[in-house]
Amino acid sequence: MTQPEFIPFGFQYYRSPTPYRDQWERDLQQIAELGFNSVKYWVQWRSSTPEPGVYRFDDLEELMDLAHRYGLKVILNVIFDVAPAWFDQTYPDARMITADGSVLAPRALSYRQIGGAPGPCYHHRPAQQAKDDFLEAAVQRLKDHPALWVWDLWNEPELTTGIKRTLSYDNQVCYCKHSMEAFHRWLEDRYGTLERFNARWQRTYQQWSEIEAPRGQAVFNDLVDWRLFMSEALTDDLKRRVAVVKRYDQAHRVMVHTVPAPIFNLITAGSDDFKLAEPCDLFGNSLGSSAWSADLLISAAKGKPIINSEIHALPGDMALKPKKLSLQELKQHVLVPLARGITGFLFWQYRPEVLGHEAPAWGSTYLDGSVTPWLQDMARLNRAIQSRADRLARARRPSDRIAIWFSSTGQIVSFGIYADLDAYHDSVQGVHKLLHDLNYKVEFVSDQDLTPEGLADYSCLILPHPVYLDEGMARTLEQWVAGGGLLVSESGFGSIQAENGSHSYTVPGYGFDRVFGLRETWVHALENLDHSYHQVKLESRRTIPLSMPSPEEGRPLVGAGSYYQSEIELAEQTEVLARFDGDGSPAITLARYGEGKAVWIGTMFAAAYWREGGADALAIYRQLLETQLSCPPLVTVTPGTIRADWLVWEEEGAQGAFLFVHNRGAEHAAAAIGLPAPVRDGRAWFAEGEQMLRREPQSPSQVTVELPPGDIQVYEFVTEADR
Repeated sequence: MTQPEFIPFGFQYYRSPTPYRDQWERDLQQIAELGFNSVKYWVQWRSSTPEPGVYRFDDLEELMDLAHRYGLKVILNVIFDVAPAWFDQTYPDARMITADGSVLAPRALSYRQIGGAPGPCYHHRPAQQAKDDFLEAAVQRLKDHPALWVWDLWNEPELTTGIKRTLSYDNQVCYCKHSMEAFHRWLEDRYGTLERFNARWQRTYQQWSEIEAPRGQAVFNDLVDWRLFMSEALTDDLKRRVAVVKRYDQAHRVMVHTVPAPIFNLITAGSDDFKLAEPCDLFGNSLGSSAWSADLLISAAKGKPIINSEIHALPGDMALKPKKLSLQELKQHVLVPLARGITGFLFWQYRPEVLGHEAPAWGSTYLDGSVTPWLQDMARLNRAIQSRADRLARARRPSDRIAIWFSSTGQIVSFGIYADLDAYHDSVQGVHKLLHDLNYKVEFVSDQDLTPEGLADYSCLILPHPVYLDEGMARTLEQWVAGGGLLVSESGFGSIQAENGSHSYTVPGYGFDRVFGLRETWVHALENLDHSYHQVKLESRRTIPLSMPSPEEGRPLVGAGSYYQSEIELAEQTEVLARFDGDGSPAITLARYGEGKAVWIGTMFAAAYWREGGADALAIYRQLLETQLSCPPLVTVTPGTIRADWLVWEEEGAQGAFLFVHNRGAEHAAAAIGLPAPVRDGRAWFAEGEQMLRREPQSPSQVTVELPPGDIQVYEFVTEADR
């Protein structure tokens, strides 16, 4: 007999010293009695290592014994960004140094109340060995406990634990001698010879030790290498932790949970979800309640099971108290990621904080540990999920074969261009929002996925703000389009060439003027400066109107671009789909190339939608994808505020689907939903949902729903798809 699928549903519970010992048994018993199955405990370097070579895990063993007594599975979350005080006194040279020379001395933070943040430099060898020793001791001590379920080896990987997270040149780390020496070795491994390196950076260094790390807005290739180096330091640290655990414990899986860009950006945080997911058995995320976070996480995980590791449902602090959590808000926290295939849910946290600035917030109980209405609602949602755990764990949403390029180097170069604006993420989040609002399953491909194999599963690829490419990427994209791919690109394609960091003489670069059937002749910043010395900063909110014909309504669809307006010369066969309103120049074009098509958008259209939205802008993108590129979503929804997600499952010859329906708007809404297969025997998860759904007898592949604002309903069907 096979074991039922395990879907963790529970809480972050313990980070020393809270909750206090006299609350443990009552809390864990109550968690179990309410039907939850999981708790997470922090294993903190500082609290468990009071002096060198001394490791104390008595508190964790007692908590694990209690969890086992009440049938709860334990996630052990290892925390290294709270270095012991003795370590800092022994190794003061392990402190990280920022670009402006600031030294990051150990400190307590609202979310690291015991001090020691941000921990030592990632290139300090004694620090790495001390961390290995601590992790080895923890694994040896706790690996055989029957309550242990998984090792979570990093709580939100980040270079400085939030101390220097804000985008700026001065907030970059680390410029200590250990990082500089490691950077020189990294560059030598990457380039092999100084001749190759100097050609890339356009320099004349004679020794590797002469190379300076960039500190400001100047040349792109040095910044790309510098930030990739520090991002790899973060990923390599995780790989080191995985290796230690696997050396002593082959019985339990390992994971990490991240915070997605742009909150944790690649520049100052160093966090790359795609790289961090690779060495893990499971993957997790702290902000998976949003569609953006969930979709990015799923793409990075590449089929690995995923846990929404920290659901931030009641955030706040002493000054800004949390508001009470409604059932509708709670359903969004759980059902938005579940609708995409995430099957694990841990709330941050069970009891409210009582120690430090974040008190009294973040909890699922009242301060005294008694049950709140929202805790009862959490239990209700858990029961709905656990009763269908086997089917949910196997359910998948079929791909719409459309993807967004999520580029690590693109993020870095965008930072090099704008410094204090996150133009790249304005654009990529805007494309995600456009696809999400048009009811596509949104997927991402990373730089390392930009290969013939990585693109084989997609018919349409969208490139937000694609200014930085290399020859290999360009040739892969060209061959993919020629073979039938549908490419949608914003302006500036290949403006900066990775081979030497120089601006391309022709834009689109790398010969893509042939692919797009056009050449950019001038690019206007929307500020219209008369010269560059006015020191007026580029703004992300200024827009430029553009229009596309709409045969259905008899009036043009009016959208907007942002940041730039490009002037172009068109090849004879290139079709103009939309024009800028001011001068009537082409704004969106389409060209055929081989068996495929290439769409060029002469502004940052998606960034404008991210900031402003707009029904016409959405209609322009719908017409572009569905009419011009014949690339509709698998599940169709009447335009409006309702979104529908379709997860299919199959077992023992039976097949079915879950339909998640979410009204994202502020008013009551109705929608007709076109399904990929005929359905029968529909059942609602929640009793009130029965009256909200109507099936069309004449159209077994269509249903109609009506939902109040903010509500999510879930329906389970038997499908009758051709087999």
